[in-house]
Parts: sequence; C-alpha cells; structure tokens
Amino acid sequence: MAGSLAAGILATLESRFEVESAEPRADGTEVVVSRVDQATQRALLTYLWDTGHTIRSLGNC
Repeated sequence: MAGSLAAGILATLESRFEVESAEPRADGTEVVVSRVDQATQRALLTYLWDTGHTIRSLGNC
C-alpha cells in the first residue's frame, strides 16, 4: 500500500486478520496476510480504504 501504516491500524489488522508481516518499503508498506478468502479480502480492503490508505497491488502466494 502507499504510505506508512500507523501502529493503531496495524494493531487492529492483527486482531482481525492473520497478519504475517507488515514491512515498510521505499514506496509504501507491504502487508502480508495469510488465509485470505474473498470475504476476508473484501473486509481487509474496506478497512484499509476506510482508514484512508491507497492499495497499490494485491497478490496471491
């Protein structure tokens, strides 16, 4: 995602989703979440958008 991730936002993500890592990068923040089905992905994206974040890309591993 673009920009940094506030500690409170990360804490909420960790309480709601299986966050494996959240690492700052030169162009934003990389958040890795495991066990993501369609409903989880929608909830995650909605939360990030509602908190003012811009998603740059999504990927499946």
